[in-house]
Amino acid sequence: MFRRLVSATLGLCLGVGVMLLTGCNGSMGNVVEVGNNGAPPGTGFVMRTLVTADHSRKYVVFVPHNYNPAQRYPAIVFLHGIGEAGSDADKNLHVGIGPVLARRAADFPFIVIFPQSTGDWSPDSQNATDAISALEQCKRDYAIDPDRVFLTGLSTGGYGTWAIGAKYRTEFAALVPMCAYAAKDEQIPELAKIPVWCFHNTLDPFVMAAGDHATCDAINKAGGNAKYTEYLGLGQGHDCWDRAYSEGELFSWMLAQRRNATMQPMMAPKATGRAPAAAPLVPAPVSANSRAVEMPVTPY
Repeated sequence: MFRRLVSATLGLCLGVGVMLLTGCNGSMGNVVEVGNNGAPPGTGFVMRTLVTADHSRKYVVFVPHNYNPAQRYPAIVFLHGIGEAGSDADKNLHVGIGPVLARRAADFPFIVIFPQSTGDWSPDSQNATDAISALEQCKRDYAIDPDRVFLTGLSTGGYGTWAIGAKYRTEFAALVPMCAYAAKDEQIPELAKIPVWCFHNTLDPFVMAAGDHATCDAINKAGGNAKYTEYLGLGQGHDCWDRAYSEGELFSWMLAQRRNATMQPMMAPKATGRAPAAAPLVPAPVSANSRAVEMPVTPY
């Protein structure tokens, strides 16, 4: 079932490739400038290079403005969509969590890692390997709490969140895929071992919401813990990420998750006292014409 959903949705995405690239344009053209405004030295958006025996790849890490190496910080790995692929380590900042983070840079409490792929995020690709290597490099160089590392992504990066999250499950405390196409059958057993909060837009014309909904249903049938939020009233667009990342509830939920912890029924708990000191994450204004619904999935 999931293979058919993946094939059908991938074919649709390729067929409307130009439209997809247009639909994923970011709304903030100066993400780094905004995010680094007033940032102390060594904080804000920092360009880094991953060097291996046969290649090098640039990526970006966001370091909280109040960074203190004596504390342990939660971290997010963000996987961009196909429209932000490349090697400049810049396009991947302009769509998704980057613009939201830039608006809240002064008090955002997470270290955020922005790897960039040259195309897809297949779990066995060099892109995936380099994303994990960038995470490991940041763990060595920054005070990251290894039990509070989260993987999230949108569109192609949303599928990458399913796929890389399944292959490298023990690296992460939770997964947050957005507007993704369905996970594969063989990935479900691993995805059932980690908390998931998935987001989609009801009228997404590029990647059908049914794929993510079915994946969450399968995870819960396998004994997992997947929450599925679908947004109504956002129009016929691919974008659900601005809404999801702009609401403080998601980040509070992340702060309450721990790697390998016994999974509890899904809810949106408050941030715990173990989080680095930071101002509260204030939700952004939401249009009165837009609302979120929790779609029914198989009870866990």
